[in-house]
Amino acid sequence: MKLIALKPIYFGGTVVTEGLPLETLEQHGRELIKKGYAMLDESENPAEKEQQQEQPEVKADKKAKK
Repeated sequence: MKLIALKPIYFGGTVVTEGLPLETLEQHGRELIKKGYAMLDESENPAEKEQQQEQPEVKADKKAKK
């Protein structure tokens, strides 16, 4: 989960200051958001990526030879 720090956070052995991005597990990220330490990084919108990946593939019609 990609987040942006809203307050200084000690994470991964270093202090992540305000405004810097960090990446963590889903549960830890939700806890940081709930406590007000971070917000979701929306610069890379996962919904857009899913839509791009779900585009139907073009398949060639194969006819059986008799």
